[in-house]
Amino acid sequence: MGRRRRPLILLALPLLLTACTPPDEPLVALAVQDGRPVGVLVTCDDDFAQLGVFENDHQGEPGQRPLIQWDVSGQPTTEVVEVTLFGQPPEGWEVDEPVDFPGPEPGVEVDVQLLTELRPGVTYTLDGSSRRRAISVDFTLADLPRIGPDHVLAPRGHDDTKVISRDAFLRKARDKC
Repeated sequence: MGRRRRPLILLALPLLLTACTPPDEPLVALAVQDGRPVGVLVTCDDDFAQLGVFENDHQGEPGQRPLIQWDVSGQPTTEVVEVTLFGQPPEGWEVDEPVDFPGPEPGVEVDVQLLTELRPGVTYTLDGSSRRRAISVDFTLADLPRIGPDHVLAPRGHDDTKVISRDAFLRKARDKC
């Protein structure tokens, strides 16, 4: 009986290893410093990371509306990277140029435009990645005054956010690395 189980277990193991991808993690949050929005990314000591923000208005079908975004990427020199949105990128990072890409249908191209400012009434999404992809944070300009000096707007699952202390966010993010 032991011989029958062993081959089944050995055959199932590769399927389990290849079928699972790491889940998104709470590695990104939104802070406010000197009245300006700042993306906070825990890099899990990876050697490459990305942080960006895009308009998330969901009007029109992909490929029929522009994707308006601002992204920075580079090699982190610290475990926690803080990036002032639309500001100077950290040392060793650069602002990524917008590049159009193929849309959901053949022959359709997604027009990518550079986001340069946040506007009232528009929902934005802050996202990032390092070793893992971060759970994104949706926000509007109206959310910024709720974020105190030692707090961040962080993901609470995939569809909600909450204001928590910066230390609590960092502790939770580090636990996921």
